[in-house]
Amino acid sequence: MNDASDMETFKQIMHNTGRRRSECQCGRCKDQCRTPCLGTPGDILRLIDKGYAGKLAISCWMVGMAVGKLSIPIPMVQARRTENGCIFFRDGLCELHDLGLKPTEGKLSHHVPKPENFIFEFSLVWNVAREWIRPANLEKILKVFVIMSDRN
Repeated sequence: MNDASDMETFKQIMHNTGRRRSECQCGRCKDQCRTPCLGTPGDILRLIDKGYAGKLAISCWMVGMAVGKLSIPIPMVQARRTENGCIFFRDGLCELHDLGLKPTEGKLSHHVPKPENFIFEFSLVWNVAREWIRPANLEKILKVFVIMSDRN
């Protein structure tokens, strides 16, 4: 993590979700790496700073609308999805893992949670997506979008 606010965000997401950092490499966890995991604005800025902007895309998180919890989508920037899954998925693992650049969802995701135990407010994806609409992150969010808009 680059700064104290990013570490505090990570700790808060862990607290809100009851999740802990996981490095499980079972088949189910490796399969999760096929789908791009969500990152906070701080996570995405670190990827941009390390030269990965070309592997990122502007997107909208619409799950909150789909489950009737939000009335608008959340604009964000995340890892690109290719026909084979996440652009960072290589040889059965995330290429960002050993670099310490895995987005927050990937750091905290684990095979144990089950869909029947899903509670939106405590979900990992909501707690990461919410970072893209928090006023405290406005400077980071604007920086991410300016950089990505300049690339297009």
